[in-house]
Amino acid sequence: MDSHLPLGVVIPALDEAATLPALLADLARLSLPPGRLLVVDGGSCDETVRAGRAGGALILRSRPGRARQMNAGAAFLTTPWLLFLHADSRLDDAALAAIDRHVEANGSDAAHFSLAFRHLHRFYRVLEWGQRVRERTLGLVYGDQGLLIRRDLFFARGAFPDVPLMEDVILNRRLLRRGQLRPLLATVTTSPRRYEEEGRIRGLLRNVRLISRFLAGADPARLAVAYPPRRRLASPPVQGTRPADEPSLANHASPPDSAGSARLRPRPEFTTAPNLLVFARAPRPGAVKTRLARTLGDERAAALYRRMGRVVIDRVAGSPATVTVCFTPDGAEREVREWLGAGAARYWPQGSGDLGERMSRMFDRAFEGSGRAVVIGTDAPAVDRTTIRRALSALDSADVVVGPSRDGGYYLLGLRQPRPRLFRGIRWSTGSVMRETLDRARADGLAVTLLEVESDIDTAADLTPGIARILGREA
Repeated sequence: MDSHLPLGVVIPALDEAATLPALLADLARLSLPPGRLLVVDGGSCDETVRAGRAGGALILRSRPGRARQMNAGAAFLTTPWLLFLHADSRLDDAALAAIDRHVEANGSDAAHFSLAFRHLHRFYRVLEWGQRVRERTLGLVYGDQGLLIRRDLFFARGAFPDVPLMEDVILNRRLLRRGQLRPLLATVTTSPRRYEEEGRIRGLLRNVRLISRFLAGADPARLAVAYPPRRRLASPPVQGTRPADEPSLANHASPPDSAGSARLRPRPEFTTAPNLLVFARAPRPGAVKTRLARTLGDERAAALYRRMGRVVIDRVAGSPATVTVCFTPDGAEREVREWLGAGAARYWPQGSGDLGERMSRMFDRAFEGSGRAVVIGTDAPAVDRTTIRRALSALDSADVVVGPSRDGGYYLLGLRQPRPRLFRGIRWSTGSVMRETLDRARADGLAVTLLEVESDIDTAADLTPGIARILGREA
């Protein structure tokens, strides 16, 4: 397969350790460059993260919900084409070749696969026939069939709607109505696990009722009540499956590395609270948000920065970490305390040097009394206590957690121990900060987990309506 295929793959996952290795082994034959294969975890309690890393995937931790997970993956990847697949999918050589041909043709239409179930029972041949009929007569294409789509078309059609059910059907119907979705001459196979767990006839009747109600205009949120979460069973695959079913995770062990850190460790036990380092600059006109000041002026830019800092401190209150404000310049402690108040437990001067030297110094100090530390800025008001909890949880199975910002930097960085190399030689205040940091982590054999993409506020264009709502003012 073409190693330069302009494609990124998004796989939403929740407790999919048993199914994920097989799909990743299939996708490995596409020979995608590092960082193009993305598993978006919604908070798994099994070894999904380990399975993803072992299979060569980059891990992104998002809020749970399949639509949210897939949209988070699409926001992170910048490839011209996106492929969305469920974790229990399998792709044969014909399917991989169809992906290659469709992307290389570089047309404007999205595409989906035909659907097959990995089970020999004739009940599933009937289901496959029924799905072909629904596609032709009702325009129903499900997420199990995958979606191969240009990134610009995906966002132009509104991405996946944030609903708990039918998010894939809704987007596919939007595409079909505009003549922008067509079938590939290939098949994706999916697991029949839900039918086998719940009963074939019961599952069929339930699905018929749900799709009938959906077509009649029912709210997907109401339909989700009748579609309970799948049971997560630590059992072998169902009997009667077709050959070449899911291999064991044991066949995909993580390779050793010089630092010994890419292998997933057992969940660590921490005896002290982690540190949340909030980087702040004294909010003086002309010294903060200079790019924003080009549009708003020095005074308004400084006033907005003051507001952002207060919002950030308020929104991270209650997170399971000791909030420490790391301020600059060093003589501005009283000024910064008056600004940010009692929301922080401690105030530390950052000291001299470039941003990397100062962050490395603050992490070193934080690790004197804690096993985990996270740094954020005062210009990312979308960060809240839930973001911090997600970052700290991700550090249970990662050496580094990165919150990517839309401008190519990062709004959050979390570590389990000092990593001074991550801060040396980085071209700060450029659009390559995150890429250089991830490259450095990869070269050092560090396990990385990403968070959802957010905006930090550097220019007037960053003041979106969503940010304005968070700040409690009109931008």
